[in-house]
Amino acid sequence: MKEATYISDEARKLLAEIIEHETEPDYWRKRFDKMQYKEEIIVRGCFGELKNNNLISVLWADDIPYHIQVLKDGYTYEDRIYGTELDKLETEAQFSPFERELFELLHRTKTINSPINAAPIGTDINEYNRPSSIWVNDFEIFYHRYLTDHPLAKRIESILFHRKLSTYNDLVSVLESICGDSEYRKRKHINQENLASDNTGMQMSKYDVFISHASKDKVELVDKLYQSLNMLDIKIFYDKESLEWGDNWKERILEGTEKSEFAIIVISENFFGREWTERELTEFLGRQNKNGQKVILPILHNITRTDLQNHYPSIVDIQGIKSNDYTCDQIAILFARQLIKRLRDQ
Repeated sequence: MKEATYISDEARKLLAEIIEHETEPDYWRKRFDKMQYKEEIIVRGCFGELKNNNLISVLWADDIPYHIQVLKDGYTYEDRIYGTELDKLETEAQFSPFERELFELLHRTKTINSPINAAPIGTDINEYNRPSSIWVNDFEIFYHRYLTDHPLAKRIESILFHRKLSTYNDLVSVLESICGDSEYRKRKHINQENLASDNTGMQMSKYDVFISHASKDKVELVDKLYQSLNMLDIKIFYDKESLEWGDNWKERILEGTEKSEFAIIVISENFFGREWTERELTEFLGRQNKNGQKVILPILHNITRTDLQNHYPSIVDIQGIKSNDYTCDQIAILFARQLIKRLRDQ
C-alpha cells in the first residue's frame, strides 16, 4: 500500500468540500466573498497544504481560486488514510469490533454517490440513492450498538428520527467527528468486553407494556385503553398510574421504557413534535433495532399512513392499527395475544 500522506483536519475537510462542489464554477468566488478574515487565512493555508501534498492543483486570479483540479491522490486520499488506519490497528492488535465497523462505514462513504460517480442521465434517482439509504440503515444499527453514550448521541437521534435529504451527509460528518475522538475510541475499546457482558445480563421485564402517548389523547382514547388492558391483569406502565408523588418523572419514564416488554405507541397529531413522546419512541425504536425483536405496536389515532411517513419514516414499515377500526377492549385482546405469543416463544 502506498504510504499515506497525512494532512490537517481543516485541509481534509476542505478537500471534501472541493470534491463536493467541483461541478459548481462560481462556488469558490461566492464562498470567498462571505468569508471573514480569520477563516480566509485558514482556507488559503489549507489550499496550499493540499497543493503541496499533490492532492490538488489550483490556479488563482484576483486572489480567488478560479480553477481547481482534484488529482488522483486527492480522490483516493480517504481510502488510503482509512486503509492505513485499519492496517495500523491490526498491527497493534487493537482491531476492536467497534473500530472495525467505524472505519468500514467511513470507507464505504467514499464510493457512495460521489461527484466522480454521478448518476448518468436517465438513471432512476431512487435506485441511485439506494446505496446511501442502505448506509444510513447500517449507521443506525451501528449507533444503537455503540454510540448511545457519545456526546453527539442526541444529534444523531434527531438526524435519524427526522430523515431528510441531508441525512446521509449529516451522518457522514458526525461519523468523521467520532473517528477523530481518540479518547472515546480508546474508552470504547477498553470497555468492549464489559459492555458485551452487560448486554447478556439484561434484567427481566418489569412491565408487559408501556403506553406512549400525548397528554391530549388521554380522555378520548388512552384512559379507556388503560382500563381495558388493566382488566386483563396486564402489567402496564402508564404515567397517570405509574408515577407517584415525589418521583423523578424523567428517570421513571426512562426506567419504564427499559423494563417494558412492548410499547403501545398512540400516534396522533398531538404526538408529533413533542420532546418526550419522541424520546420514548426513539428509546423503543433503538431496542427493536438492536435486539431484532418486536417491541413497537403503533396505533394511528386520527392520522393517515402518509402523515406517519412524513413525520416518522423510520417506523412506517412497522405494521400498525387504526384506533377507529377497533374498540379499546378489542385492542386489549389483540395485545394479550401478542404477549401470550412472546411468552410461548421464550
